[in-house]
Amino acid sequence: MSTLKVYSTSVTGSREIKSQQSEVTRILDGKNIKYELVDISQDNALREEMRAKAGNPKAIPPQIVNGDQYCGVRLLFVEAVEQNTLQEFLKLA
Repeated sequence: MSTLKVYSTSVTGSREIKSQQSEVTRILDGKNIKYELVDISQDNALREEMRAKAGNPKAIPPQIVNGDQYCGVRLLFVEAVEQNTLQEFLKLA
């Protein structure tokens, strides 16, 4: 089984990014979905890995990946929650 990863950063001055990261992890925790939190502030290689998987050289956290499959950004994540298609969005179904 692939590992669901949420790319985040512990070092940001942006309240918006902090809020978005919290929202994603809070929802995953609430639904008992296991994930690995990857802090890109610890290593530039992790930031580059996140951007490569997202297919966007300027991607910012939070980004969600399942194994090698890119799932998407918080906005699409929230839409999937609202439409009850989170399992499909996370490529778990």
